[in-house]
Amino acid sequence: MTETVVPKRIGFRSVFVLLISVSIGLLLLSKPLMSAGLAKDWSVFLATGISASVGLSYVLLKIEGPVENASVKKKRVLLAVVVSFLISFILAFVAK
Repeated sequence: MTETVVPKRIGFRSVFVLLISVSIGLLLLSKPLMSAGLAKDWSVFLATGISASVGLSYVLLKIEGPVENASVKKKRVLLAVVVSFLISFILAFVAK
């Protein structure tokens, strides 16, 4: 069976893990970033981007079919980071 960068389907457990990781990331990271001097919009953007990247990477690498191929792992992590920060940017700055 060949490994693909994007899994065929995403289950309910994966969505739950992603939502929990983003929620915890926002709770834990947004206040310290604001106290470090960042504006509220930028702290929400960074907190959401970081936590979504971690959560989506975990979902793509561990839950939705673990992969053996190193290049597929790298592509999945890169995909997770790009998608997470893109959606975080849209939510923080465009969809006000």
